[in-house]
Amino acid sequence: MFNRILISFAFFIISCSVSAQVSIQFIPEVYGRSMDGLMSARLLNTGGKQNVRLSISVTENKAGKILNIITQPFTIIPGNNQVSGMAVRSASIQMGNNSLAQFIQKNGYFPQGYYEYSYKVISAIAIDEIIVDQLFEQEVTPPAPLNLIEPFNEDKICNKMPVLSWQPSIPVIAGTMYELLMTEIKDRQSPVEALNYNLPIVKQKGIPNPILVYPASSKELTEGKKYAWQVTAYKDQTIINRSEVWEFTFSCKEEKEVVEDDNGYRDIDDLFRGNFYVAQGLVKFSVTNSYHEQPLKYTIICLSDPQQKIRRLPKVKLTKGRNKISIDLSNNFSFKDGYSYLLELKLQDGSSKKLRFLFKDVQ
Repeated sequence: MFNRILISFAFFIISCSVSAQVSIQFIPEVYGRSMDGLMSARLLNTGGKQNVRLSISVTENKAGKILNIITQPFTIIPGNNQVSGMAVRSASIQMGNNSLAQFIQKNGYFPQGYYEYSYKVISAIAIDEIIVDQLFEQEVTPPAPLNLIEPFNEDKICNKMPVLSWQPSIPVIAGTMYELLMTEIKDRQSPVEALNYNLPIVKQKGIPNPILVYPASSKELTEGKKYAWQVTAYKDQTIINRSEVWEFTFSCKEEKEVVEDDNGYRDIDDLFRGNFYVAQGLVKFSVTNSYHEQPLKYTIICLSDPQQKIRRLPKVKLTKGRNKISIDLSNNFSFKDGYSYLLELKLQDGSSKKLRFLFKDVQ
């Protein structure tokens, strides 16, 4: 009896030792969004060479079973292993019997939901022998748009080394890097065509923060030329998000500044299309309200420093008809002299109006 217990205990110790020698590395925030991404898991083997299979099961909190994948046998060696290409191509895939599983099978990606990913490394010799079993969980949400900030779309700039900035990719994923691509726009080209077909003048990868000073090693910007640019967020080799394509013109020709005084209020649409609005303590414009009296709904963000928080904006009322609006920012410490800002109004009919301005302290 004692010998049986001793043998059973020894077998248990050996089994635990084998399991401890293999672990699964999988990042659901990045790779748990598509069927192809599931095979990006890596197997860390601290033991000897082994022949194994990989079993992957995915379930969704409400829909239930989504899929089950079992690979053909492949070999893992000491160190960090990826699933072999042959094992991936010959893997057996069984889809669940529900509408979500059918959608994923057709489209290849996981829509919004709460998913569990069960990974098992199984011995290729004894299929009932589970070497390691790990469970990962992730709520898949649609990524927020990756918005460019500055230079503003269709802007004119006079800086041979401009600072290019964009909003961080959301949701935030540790280890996210950015790639910025910029190219010159030729005659009769759209910005998207230019980016797809022309040689880039900037192709910078591995950018850790949502900001880049124009590289000194890149070709100088040319007077009167238009340029297209786009930013891509990625982790490892997987694209997480991608911005729209924006354009700007490099022009150092002197332009008239628009500085409003007490004698007039220009329509906000005219100011937005204008060259350069300078707010000397006050942001002044006119806007038409076709509805009843209501509070003015507006936000202001800092283009020069996207991390800057704008607090305590003055409350403004809109009356029915044409309104002359004057927003006093002179005593608000959120605003810095020489910084660029973007004001956006939300109107009752669902439309929005925007005004980009340069803030100047009142001396």
